[in-house]
Amino acid sequence: FALVREAAEAFGVVQVEAVGFEADDVIATLTRKALEEGVDVDILSGDKDLMQLITPQGHEPCVHMVDPMHFDRVSHDDVISKWGVSSDKLGDLLALAGDSSDNIPGVPGIGPKTAALLINEYGSLLKVIEQAHKIKQRKRRESILENSNNVLLFRQLVALNDDVPMDSLSLPPSYESVSNLRMSSFDPNRLTEFYNRMELKTCKEQLQQRLRANWVDFKAPPTPSEYDGVPF
Repeated sequence: FALVREAAEAFGVVQVEAVGFEADDVIATLTRKALEEGVDVDILSGDKDLMQLITPQGHEPCVHMVDPMHFDRVSHDDVISKWGVSSDKLGDLLALAGDSSDNIPGVPGIGPKTAALLINEYGSLLKVIEQAHKIKQRKRRESILENSNNVLLFRQLVALNDDVPMDSLSLPPSYESVSNLRMSSFDPNRLTEFYNRMELKTCKEQLQQRLRANWVDFKAPPTPSEYDGVPF
């Protein structure tokens, strides 16, 4: 992770880590703290596990995700459209249907669409298991009954821990609250040096094109006009 840390420093991004905890758990914890402070949250990630944090429409403060590839905002309605369940039930669905990216096998014969149907019909993963004997389709019923203990374990594995101890986080010395975590002043010289070291010629050229004519000596944070077109 040394190179990732170096890149984050070059961009002036605040780095927060916690030894022994997943990055998802750190993000979930900071998200919870931000909501408690009344701060809206945009999570720049394509990790579907983090969709569990997205808040329903009208919830204030709110949590959205932003697709890092296309910078599209992902809302609660988008979660329902893609997965067929609300964000708070997404963990149930992943445990039941499986998630190959996290080595969660799920229940044999149960895919995302079937999992969504069952969760919506019975209300939750736990209720699906409790009432599995009522499921009409024999193979589906038997598969859930045979794997009930495993699927409960899978549910624990896909759950996000939003209670990482704050003293475990590598927060900056000036930390007072999540809302005051900010990128440092933009330094194109620092970023250019990083691009040169990594031989990222195209990135360096793009940086030069986007900055003002005196980019080499530009030390102040970007002006509002330089954020034009950024969707979040």
